[in-house]
Amino acid sequence: MKKLAVRDLLAFSPMPPCVVLAATTVREVAEKLCADRSTREVYLVDDQGRFVGVIPLRRLARHAFAHSVHDHSATQMLDLVSARNAEDLALKKAAFVQLDDTLEQVLDVMFRFDINEVPVVDDQSIVVGSLSMLDLVAAWNAGRLDGAGEAPA
Repeated sequence: MKKLAVRDLLAFSPMPPCVVLAATTVREVAEKLCADRSTREVYLVDDQGRFVGVIPLRRLARHAFAHSVHDHSATQMLDLVSARNAEDLALKKAAFVQLDDTLEQVLDVMFRFDINEVPVVDDQSIVVGSLSMLDLVAAWNAGRLDGAGEAPA
């Protein structure tokens, strides 16, 4: 595969990253996700825009429909039900990639952590973009990833 850097791959990510501050209400998080149906994650940032955590769509749905979800512990249920804002809902241990990382590193992170979207941060940890698996497939399909196989006819 061609040694493309994340900064090059961002050209295939048409939407800006979905970011919120800690005090953003859970309803506002839902509104942001619903406004952009292509994203599946909201990134929690501090006042300077530095990456702090991630709120996956699945976690927000577990909060919204906690009464119907029965596959987690009482502690997890309490955490989900009692979440009032983005900080309460966010996963603080979350994968990210940096602008100078390679395509191989992005794929490693996505496949190792079984995620379909990853935030891109600069050297100050400021969220500057995001890459989804669909973005990478679009780059491959456009023939931008030399040696990654041929696009289907």
